[in-house]
Amino acid sequence: MSGLGMLRAARQRIEDNCLARGILYPWWVPLLGLAGQVICVLLALDQRDALWPLDPLVLTVPLTLAPAVAQLGWRVWVPWWLDALPAVLATAWLLSVQPTYDVLSPVDAAPGLLAFVIAEITARDGVLRGTAVAAVSYAVLGVAALASGLVGLGVYAVFLEVGFAVGAMLLWQMRALVAEREAREAAWQQATTAERERIAREIHDLVAHSLSVTLLHITGARHALRDVVDGSASPSDAIDEADAALGDAEQIGRRAMADIRRTISTMSEPDTGLRQPLPGAGDIAALVRQTAEAGLDVRYEEQGDPARLSGAAGLGLYRIAQESLANVAKHAPATATRVRFSVGRNGAHLTVRNRLEGQVRAPDGVGSGLAGMQARAEQLGATLSAGPSGQDWVVDVRLGAGTPGCSVAKLVGDRLPDVPAVAVEVPR
Repeated sequence: MSGLGMLRAARQRIEDNCLARGILYPWWVPLLGLAGQVICVLLALDQRDALWPLDPLVLTVPLTLAPAVAQLGWRVWVPWWLDALPAVLATAWLLSVQPTYDVLSPVDAAPGLLAFVIAEITARDGVLRGTAVAAVSYAVLGVAALASGLVGLGVYAVFLEVGFAVGAMLLWQMRALVAEREAREAAWQQATTAERERIAREIHDLVAHSLSVTLLHITGARHALRDVVDGSASPSDAIDEADAALGDAEQIGRRAMADIRRTISTMSEPDTGLRQPLPGAGDIAALVRQTAEAGLDVRYEEQGDPARLSGAAGLGLYRIAQESLANVAKHAPATATRVRFSVGRNGAHLTVRNRLEGQVRAPDGVGSGLAGMQARAEQLGATLSAGPSGQDWVVDVRLGAGTPGCSVAKLVGDRLPDVPAVAVEVPR
């Protein structure tokens, strides 16, 4: 392996060891600390004329390198106290020998090794453990001052304090980086969850409505065939009616598949300006008409101009109306339903009202229709109420100036002229 390849392998091992233990420092930070320790040892050996001829003090070099070799060469994670112990012993050994000060006179380089070790342990393992190593280092300097006559104890004490401060700053920086990454991941997870819920609501509304209308057509076809058995209709008329109903059901199914593809494409692809628009408030009349053609007894009244609503507000109201009609087709298909939609200067109001059939059943906890409507209303800053009112089931949505969290200027459009009221009825 070439020298460059060995360097890349060492770098990869350093990064792997750091990431496996939640340490986010760049690979060169621990390498720089190790280099500083080795340089201090070599300078201290030179100050004691121990490099040549060789002196037993040279063993302080492999003693200092032992923890790094164990972690990089054998990938063994050394405990913090065992990582600091060789450097403390090497420093104590060096301080037991008086330097000649051929270099760096009159500063001894041996205490610099302790400063680097304190910085490393503090930055990697925390302030408490760094403080413990610093306390042992101060004790080593004190013993050296008493036993060997170490000069400049105050200066070396400052070295240790600087090492502790550098390690604490690196630790603070790493923790801030970890907190930032965790916050970013949490925000990403939250955005992903919100997007999934939004897509689920869109698909639920499309599938629920299309299936409800399809079932109405299939029910009409079944009734037509039953009329032949009962003798109340001729076979040819019943076949024509059943064929028309099944044809409408087929068209609705194909249209629903196209709507699902369009919805997913609109949500997942970037806005290129070529996508088909999603339905809005102006399409509520067509939605009611489609449901009425499937056999549901429904009337529609509209006042104002739905085009005054923004795309987001119009889509939300459309989906609420769609889900409401799907619920009517599912739970009370034989009852009369009335849909009222009005848009004015101060907001919009959508009401879907139908007669109750029997007792109101408690939610079973598995449906998502009402929860989806409530979520859409909250996104728009609108208020939604859904429940029995007398003999009717009423879904009421109000979007306007009196709605908490709603901006009328954004959703409706401030300072626009009033639109004359126009009633639109869908034939039964």
